[in-house]
Amino acid sequence: MSAQIMSSQASHSPRSRNRRALWFFALLGAVLIAVLVVAGVLLFLARNDMQAGAQDLKAVQAATRISQRSQLLTVLPRVQRQVRTANTEFSQARLLLTPLSPFLPHLAGVPRIGDELAAAPDLAAAGVDTTGGVVTLLAALKPAVHLLAHAHLHLSRVLPLLAHNRGRFSQACHQFQRAELERRGIGAVHTPSLRSAVATFDHRVPELRVVCAGLVALPGILGYPQPRTYLLANEDPQELRATGGFIGSADLLTLKDGTARQKFQWNSAFRYEDYVVPSPQPMRYYNREPYWLFRDSNWSPDFPVTAALERFFLRLDLHRKVQGVIDLTPQCAADLLAATGPVYLPAYHRWVTSANVAQLTDYYAHWSPYPGPIPDESGKQFIGIVAHHILSRQRSLSTKQLLHVIQEAGTAVKHGDLLAYFDNRSAESFTRIAGASGTLLSTPGDYLYVVDSNLSYNKINPYIHESIRYHVSIRPDRWLQSRLTIRFTNRAPAALAVHGLGPGAGRLGGPIDYADFVRIYVPAGAQIIDQSGWMNRWTPGPAYGKMMFCGYLIVRNGETRTVHINYVVPPNVFSWSHGTRYRLTIQHQPGNHLQAVHVSVQAGTARRNWSAADPTVDGTVSMPVPPRPFQPIPLPKQPRVVVAPGARIEPHTFVNIVTNPNEVYSSP
Repeated sequence: MSAQIMSSQASHSPRSRNRRALWFFALLGAVLIAVLVVAGVLLFLARNDMQAGAQDLKAVQAATRISQRSQLLTVLPRVQRQVRTANTEFSQARLLLTPLSPFLPHLAGVPRIGDELAAAPDLAAAGVDTTGGVVTLLAALKPAVHLLAHAHLHLSRVLPLLAHNRGRFSQACHQFQRAELERRGIGAVHTPSLRSAVATFDHRVPELRVVCAGLVALPGILGYPQPRTYLLANEDPQELRATGGFIGSADLLTLKDGTARQKFQWNSAFRYEDYVVPSPQPMRYYNREPYWLFRDSNWSPDFPVTAALERFFLRLDLHRKVQGVIDLTPQCAADLLAATGPVYLPAYHRWVTSANVAQLTDYYAHWSPYPGPIPDESGKQFIGIVAHHILSRQRSLSTKQLLHVIQEAGTAVKHGDLLAYFDNRSAESFTRIAGASGTLLSTPGDYLYVVDSNLSYNKINPYIHESIRYHVSIRPDRWLQSRLTIRFTNRAPAALAVHGLGPGAGRLGGPIDYADFVRIYVPAGAQIIDQSGWMNRWTPGPAYGKMMFCGYLIVRNGETRTVHINYVVPPNVFSWSHGTRYRLTIQHQPGNHLQAVHVSVQAGTARRNWSAADPTVDGTVSMPVPPRPFQPIPLPKQPRVVVAPGARIEPHTFVNIVTNPNEVYSSP
């Protein structure tokens, strides 16, 4: 009998195991189906919530288009409700996606909807923080909006309200910053609707960061609760210098509660009595200028360094300290006049408009025999007087005009016609976020910045036609083989000869010849292979976290001169993308009107060409490259530049004070 039982168990055991296995797989399949159904429902609901949130944000954008101050009180509550609703919808979407977040990034390869699935968690989180930041921002602005809706713009009444809500503005800034970090988690986007949403985010959130950072800094910048004094330097791009142009005049401007209370103006050609500051070596060598004066203090292309130099000379010249430096060009005044409307200058008996301010600035500074309202200041104070009148107009600006002023100021900042430095931390943070800091860019990847400095004692830069051609080959080991060509053509009219001296104050050329000390900033660790076209080439060296190549050339009137530089760049420029993407940033020099920029990038058989005619802003070109192993090289960290006696600013430029003014410096 036992044998029969064993035989029966043996005959049923495989069948039972198969049955249990079938039940197990059936149950597993049911669970997977249930999970997929639940996941699908969650994704569907989350997608609907995010679409609803996006639609609410579009409605908010339409609702904010107002033309009269009286509409502010009716628009603000409606906008707040819509933004809160959008925040709730994005929050619900994030909550629904939380259980799926570990798995969704692995679905990027799913056809048609893979990029949406992978991006959903980060997109929902970015939506929550963006709308949350807007809610915080609007709540903090509500008291000021009520004041503006009932009265004319009086900054003395608005600034205390903004200062009181500084903490909430800072909170909104942190929320927008967090949203940008979440945006970086979104990979490649192919779906048109998702691409559009991400593009809108990339455009709007940086603007919101500028707004909230500006609201944090604005009371302090405008002199509340303590007055602040700034050095206002007026640059002339017709005689190009590193940060925009030759400093023709300067003002001390004191702001208290948003109003200019005091203004002192002087000529920029100071004379020292008990000491001298040796000038940068190129100026000393070619122009035989032994002493460094305030008018040439904007030598550094890194504006925080230039601002420190301007303040350094201000302390030496006038024994005054300021809380910030603002450098502007006549084009900045033209942009602001386009918003405020023309101003009448009684001292000059004429109207100044956005159309004629640049021409009048040039006329009174260099051509007119009329000395202006202050005889021993000649006509150079014209642009400073215009700036003072523009500032005075703030009392009578409508809300629409104020918004227009902000927009035009943004245009001036974008083109480098307005640069600012403040010693206040929040104000300086605002200038960096707004793009007004004028620093050398620290963006990852390859980098190119060509900086021209007119050393020819003339105003002919508008007639110097300059073009840049840059070709880079990406080697298999990820070193870059770079070839840079800069072409200069001098087409200055003969009429300009009556108001110029020429290179070396006439020793090295005629009044309409062009002398240029050119500095080229490329990634740190770059090395020159060969170069040609210079009249004199100068030793390269590290500067501002980059490598600086430099040289001097003279372009005779009616002639063309071309500089060629071949160099290699270490593979460190690929570290940010782990060797999968090449990126080039070309920084634009303020005041320099380039004729064209051409870029070509070769990576194996792949090639990318990029061109820009008359560029006035920074440019970026990017392309994927086949991933290959590479080895970054160790690079020494460059010290921070400190402007003080004994300091090295960059190669061939040092700060020093010499107490013997009779000493002559004639060679580097």
